[in-house]
Amino acid sequence: MQRFAERGFEGASLREIAADAQATHGLIRHHFGTKEDLWRAVVDYVVGKFEARHSPLLAKIGEADPVDILKGFVTNYIEVSAEQPGVARIIMNDCSRPGPRLDFLVDRMLPIHRAIEPVFLAVQERGLLRHHDPDSFFIFLLTLGSFPFALSSFTNEFYRRKIGTKAGIERHIDLVLQALFDS
Repeated sequence: MQRFAERGFEGASLREIAADAQATHGLIRHHFGTKEDLWRAVVDYVVGKFEARHSPLLAKIGEADPVDILKGFVTNYIEVSAEQPGVARIIMNDCSRPGPRLDFLVDRMLPIHRAIEPVFLAVQERGLLRHHDPDSFFIFLLTLGSFPFALSSFTNEFYRRKIGTKAGIERHIDLVLQALFDS
């Protein structure tokens, strides 16, 4: 993930990735196939982290307060983004134009989007989040929730504190929740 995040798909080298992993180029190709297959495995890994973190919340749909579920979803998303800042860099590097990597990432993220959409709509029925539709909410969360971690040096200069610390992550969660829920 680090190589793809730093250099983008085109700039990353399987030989460098193998060296970073203290493995051989052949071993990487044996287990993952092509560089495209390895890139997809990295995306699958990160999306799996998001899915695992959201699964307990999504299981509560219909039982728990939708506002609590949505706030938990936002919190979980930001926490995983802080743990995996490379994913936002990968999105910026490799998914800013149409192509197979963009299609793959969107296909992997859509189930998360679809799973939370009914919760979002239930929250909207309560009069909250009127300034968003489900798609803009998801993009807003994606960018505001994860990009500050992907651009941590830049973010730290403006925050005048480290966003990647426990306190920095908690503060960012609070700011995003305030922005979304006008609270």
